[in-house]
Amino acid sequence: MKLTCKQQDLSRGLSVVSHAVSSRSTLPILANILMTTDQGRLKLSATNLEIGINCWIEADVQEEGTTTVPAKTFSDLVNSLTQGQVGLTIPEDSTTINVKSERSNANIKGMDASEFPLIPSAEGDEAPIILEAGQLKEMIAHVVFAAADEDSRPVLTGILVEVANEKVSFAAADSFRLALRVAPLPGHSDSHSSILIPARTLAELARILPSEGPVQMVVTPNRSQVLFHTDQVDLVSRLIEGSFPNIRAAIPKEYTTRAVVETKEFAAAVKTVTPFARDSSNIARIKISGGGADGQEPGLLTIEATAEDVGSNVTTINAAVDGPEQQIIFNVKYLTDILSVMDTPEVALELITAARPGVLKPVSATEYTYVIMPMSSNR
Repeated sequence: MKLTCKQQDLSRGLSVVSHAVSSRSTLPILANILMTTDQGRLKLSATNLEIGINCWIEADVQEEGTTTVPAKTFSDLVNSLTQGQVGLTIPEDSTTINVKSERSNANIKGMDASEFPLIPSAEGDEAPIILEAGQLKEMIAHVVFAAADEDSRPVLTGILVEVANEKVSFAAADSFRLALRVAPLPGHSDSHSSILIPARTLAELARILPSEGPVQMVVTPNRSQVLFHTDQVDLVSRLIEGSFPNIRAAIPKEYTTRAVVETKEFAAAVKTVTPFARDSSNIARIKISGGGADGQEPGLLTIEATAEDVGSNVTTINAAVDGPEQQIIFNVKYLTDILSVMDTPEVALELITAARPGVLKPVSATEYTYVIMPMSSNR
């Protein structure tokens, strides 16, 4: 192998694939990055056997070849180099790569590329689903935080992806909340079997995707893995086996009281009570009340948190209220999570009773629903 590329391109490519490098595997090869010349570009690959990432960077290839290099050593070296051209050379019948820049000349011992696990390609038995990168990143952001962190119920650590009737939906849930995001998908009228993708995988995908452009989503023939493909990046992930709960059945279809507030105001109000809620099991009490009888005064949404050893905070914001006065208790973290990704000017909070789940929705055409279970009032 013999090629030259830009230091900044190589550094970016290594950053993309680095999160798929295994740091605790019993297979030494998984601590390496596979480097392969591919149609005039340099392809970098890494895998921990749960996810695999490929990234292509521009290069001037003089001699084709392939090898693997220790990920940490190689990345640390490349990131320490000044910007400019970097030469990568591997003599024939050798696994030692020479890395040469304007002021540095290093040799790194690698391992035979034949030991590196195969990362599946974009060839599946289902037609690819074409998604738009910007929208895909937004959909992931809208649901990924609602997935469970611990593995006691593995299906809840995943995000359910469904394609049907020219729509794509992403859903996540733990035992206390759920998030459902639906987006139009013109041209995909056929229904596809739903898949369950680890939330950690989609968080990683959102990190490495470009801000715009098409993304192909392909399920492998044995339906055990999913591949996301762009011109510069591939991500392959195992799928989670099991049945995801029917979360649509858990979404309230009606409400007794609805309050529409400015999203930024609501987020700021939640932030002011969070230091007090942290010391009291994250309890935040919300009260929705209508305006004056003459209709001249706005409705109000009040959020309160009290910690015995710290103090209390009560914050009130204006709200457009429909329905009778209501009070409910939520985990303040669950409010913070949703409001940090809600990008519409206004958000609606819909309640039935203090003992029933509450619903947060953007006041817009976006199909996005977030349901929170209330906390007990005797805490």
